[in-house]
Amino acid sequence: MGKIDWFYLQRPLIMLGICIVISILLVLAGWQYEKAQSEQYQQSLSTLQSTHTLYRNIVNDIDLLDQYRSLYNDYKSSGLVGEERRLSWIESLESTNEVLRLPTLSYNLQPQEKFERPGFKAKRGVEVLSSPMELSMGLLHEEDLFALLEGLRLSIRNLFTVDSCRIDRNSSIERSLDTRRPNLNTTCTIRWVTIDAK
Repeated sequence: MGKIDWFYLQRPLIMLGICIVISILLVLAGWQYEKAQSEQYQQSLSTLQSTHTLYRNIVNDIDLLDQYRSLYNDYKSSGLVGEERRLSWIESLESTNEVLRLPTLSYNLQPQEKFERPGFKAKRGVEVLSSPMELSMGLLHEEDLFALLEGLRLSIRNLFTVDSCRIDRNSSIERSLDTRRPNLNTTCTIRWVTIDAK
């Protein structure tokens, strides 16, 4: 077996070592580059997903805004939101009575005041007001009262609540057949509700 001549192999071995070191450095650089690109990709993907989510939320908010704007405009046109519409309330009451033809009907619309109920609290920037209306009616029978309230509800889109009603009989049963004279005297307090959105 021949002797290895290291003098002649020295240069190729050095070149081989340099090539191995360069290869290792290139592998490490490629791995670092791939890792950086992967992190950048994940970050871009996360940003894209966040953008998609934000876009969906904006679209949903726009849809909700359109729905709320439409509802707000409906409420404003009906008189629930904005200034009180006292004349509309009176006209609605009188037109309902034209259909029912109650023996007697009088009303007293009082000044507007804050709407208060136990446990009721309006949100900040929203003021709920009510205008009390005292009704005095002569009725032929009890159903006339419900017919009047239902007629009011159907003839105007404003919201009203009934605070109280009192019914007193003022004639005997024999006289109840006279349709020109009331058999019952009724006094009710209703409240016309108005919302003032600041």
